[in-house]
Amino acid sequence: MICFRKLPRRRGGATAVEFALVAGLFLPLCFAIFDAGLLMWTKGSLQSVAALTARCVAISSANCTNAGQFAVTSAGNWVFPGIIVAANVSLPSATVCISGASFIKVTITCPYWAGALLPPPLNGRTLTAVAYFPVAAAPCS
Repeated sequence: MICFRKLPRRRGGATAVEFALVAGLFLPLCFAIFDAGLLMWTKGSLQSVAALTARCVAISSANCTNAGQFAVTSAGNWVFPGIIVAANVSLPSATVCISGASFIKVTITCPYWAGALLPPPLNGRTLTAVAYFPVAAAPCS
């Protein structure tokens, strides 16, 4: 039987209580850092895919007969297959004029794939990547 006078001197469960207090703060912080890394990696990959697609369209490559499918295939190689569909890729019908030069603009939007597991401030994010590539055409005004 435990004597109540000796109870303050017993330290058998102190480590478990300290772990519970520290882990309750440390584990969510670790998951948040991991998720921020995934978010930045996904955003950077989508930006690279947008740049590749804009370049491919601007140089009229034989690989870009369908720019949306090129972006989907590239995103499947950079991130994972199925992260975007052709409907997520937006190409304007005409070139964009910036400072007198013509550019091809590609915009890719997609929902953040890992955000469904996170609480409300972090889930439901939509990632957007925009890339421009110059076109060898007459200067625009």
